Amino acid sequence: MTLPELQRAMASYIRPEDDLAVEAEALVRRGWLRRDADDRLWITEEGEQARLDLKRNAPAMRAALHEGIPDTDFVTTVKVLRQLVRNAGGTAA
Repeated sequence: MTLPELQRAMASYIRPEDDLAVEAEALVRRGWLRRDADDRLWITEEGEQARLDLKRNAPAMRAALHEGIPDTDFVTTVKVLRQLVRNAGGTAA
């Protein structure tokens, strides 16, 4: 997939400040993506393994971070932090 194709595919959730070109280059340097002769991005074996590791470990990581925090408190905290960002002139996702 080319970078413009990736941007179109992610259009529903990518933020204006997200720079896919910079992020893709970081993943290429890390060895998780590679570019072909047509400048298409492809996931490498190492990248696929990292994706699978994250998929497997993300629920436990989230549970550990949220331990002892009721969902209602978490939602309230996120809302407050977003408002603080807006009050400071930033944009909250």
